[in-house]
Amino acid sequence: NNQEQGVDEADFVKTDGYYIYFLNGDTLVILGVPEFGELEALSSTLIEGTPQAMMLDGDRLVVISTVSSWNIPSTNSLYQAMDWDEGYNSWRTSSLTKFTVLDITDRSNPDMERELFLEGSYITAREVNGTVRTVSHAWIEIPQMKSWLDLPEGYWQLDYDDPKRLELREKVAYLTLLENNEALEKITIGDIIPRVYERINGAVIIHGLSDGDCNDFVAPDDGLNRGFNSIFTFDLSVGKFDFDADHIVGNYPMVYASQDQLILTENAWDWWWYWGNNQESQEATNIHTFDISNSEETVYTGSGRVAGTILNQFSLSEYQGVIRVATTEGQWARWWMEDPEPMTSSIVTMTLQMNLTNGKQSLEQIGKVGDIAPEERIWSARFDGDRAYLVTFRQIDPLWVIDLSNQSNPVILGELEVPGVSTYIHPLSKDALLTIGMGPAGEDGLGLDWSSTQLSMFNISDPTTPALSNVLSLSPINDDSDQWVWSYSEASYEHKAFQYWAPKDMLAIPLSTYRYLSWYDSSGDYHWNYDYVSKLILVNIPQDGTNMTVHGEVNHSSFYHSEESNYWWNDFNIRRSIFMGDYVYAISSGGVTATNLTSMEQSASVQLDYQSPYNHYYYDDVAVSDSETDSSDKSDSNGSSTSSDGGAEPEQN
Repeated sequence: NNQEQGVDEADFVKTDGYYIYFLNGDTLVILGVPEFGELEALSSTLIEGTPQAMMLDGDRLVVISTVSSWNIPSTNSLYQAMDWDEGYNSWRTSSLTKFTVLDITDRSNPDMERELFLEGSYITAREVNGTVRTVSHAWIEIPQMKSWLDLPEGYWQLDYDDPKRLELREKVAYLTLLENNEALEKITIGDIIPRVYERINGAVIIHGLSDGDCNDFVAPDDGLNRGFNSIFTFDLSVGKFDFDADHIVGNYPMVYASQDQLILTENAWDWWWYWGNNQESQEATNIHTFDISNSEETVYTGSGRVAGTILNQFSLSEYQGVIRVATTEGQWARWWMEDPEPMTSSIVTMTLQMNLTNGKQSLEQIGKVGDIAPEERIWSARFDGDRAYLVTFRQIDPLWVIDLSNQSNPVILGELEVPGVSTYIHPLSKDALLTIGMGPAGEDGLGLDWSSTQLSMFNISDPTTPALSNVLSLSPINDDSDQWVWSYSEASYEHKAFQYWAPKDMLAIPLSTYRYLSWYDSSGDYHWNYDYVSKLILVNIPQDGTNMTVHGEVNHSSFYHSEESNYWWNDFNIRRSIFMGDYVYAISSGGVTATNLTSMEQSASVQLDYQSPYNHYYYDDVAVSDSETDSSDKSDSNGSSTSSDGGAEPEQN
């Protein structure tokens, strides 16, 4: 379930219709689908670090994982390459994004082609026509720079209001400033721009990611941070695995991509600055655009700013060259200020325009519809062609329909107030919307029942009078007792878990819950455990206006019930599903199942052994702590692996 057609989003589950690829804990699992409804386990490959997501193109798979500097012993060549050239006792970065490039021509024996490590923390990735662009964030580390004052011991002996104390502090601050300026003069762009390390047969090659003339480095006028956002570009569709990188100064980003543009947004202020008492420090978001229409390059095109903050990637859209943004101002409610900004939402349209004074392009506003839902914030947004849909909420949920056919003059077409709130909007057609969220807290329709999951269908055939077609409340357990903890669906907050299949007019979403159990046995000994329920709920989504109904369910609870295990973790949820023909595949860390959609009988099942990513943490070359899950089927610090299950030994990559 990708946001934009033709733009694939990185995830921990992928399929090509013949195989299922699943990052389960620290392991890449490949399952074959010989025929729809069948399953066979083909291979398990250990992945270095903490696997996050992957991208697939034909017979090549790229697994993206994060590796902490603390997980690497100093004897490792990668550790040594990450050190500062001047011998400072610190790393260039504390986090690496690793790309494990696998040739999966033989799915039963994936072959590692390349290992690349990019400095910085992984954010997300997009693929368009075989070209992958991964976004990471790194802090600009300059070890020579001091962000503190080395005050002499005598300073602390002086009274707080002693003039000598202030004089001493100002003198030290001035000298520190001189030292910092001297250090900055010696810094090169290569010292601060993230590097790529490539490991080949144990040796590490360092790839610089700047051409020297700063063509791939951008410092926007509105930038206010010592962070770097890097876009790492490579083409999976060609035999030679080349890569490129572009960098822009900024805060931790939010990412959106269409087939032609990649957009990064970031808070336009640092937290310490914004939370001060400066009335002029309003909420604002910087927007940076990149042209990705050429598969071989990523080109920065310009930046702009909008008032307010952006909820998520669905608050952004590019359509026919126009950037559309849904934003909320004043939602942080700085009550301590004399005149805090009121909370209100807007939709802003922007285009790139040339500044004739400096010869630079910038994003400029061409249209806006504001004052949407005063005193409410946006809970979900969706752009679909020449329309936008917003859900705002304070005590009740208004759905807003906005006309964007004239992008310089957006207009509100209609509004509908309904109980509850929608956290994700899925357009079914030009006339219907399907949403997921939470129901109301009480019979008066106000507030939220955070323990509920609610589906809603809206008729928007007349956008001036949107109507609620029907509502369906879902629960993994039909039990009137009060023993069950609230239910949870990842689909409420992660669109990749929301799987709508148009050929069957059917929706699949995961739902889970648990309850605490305790008892005394016949000997009087006390026992406790959790009764855990993990299901995939299938819902019929009629297009004729009739009510939604539960079609059936797939239950993975048995994968986790054990007399030895008296714990509960979110890792055990069914998290993804795939429709194939007349079958649905449910995927959780406990296993993968295939279920016939007509009979709702299970046709195949593969149970999996989940292991949390297992990392040593090194201090002075001594492993001082390990991850929470112990296993004998793990790699040592040199990357080799052992297995105690008697089966095929998984390969570490």
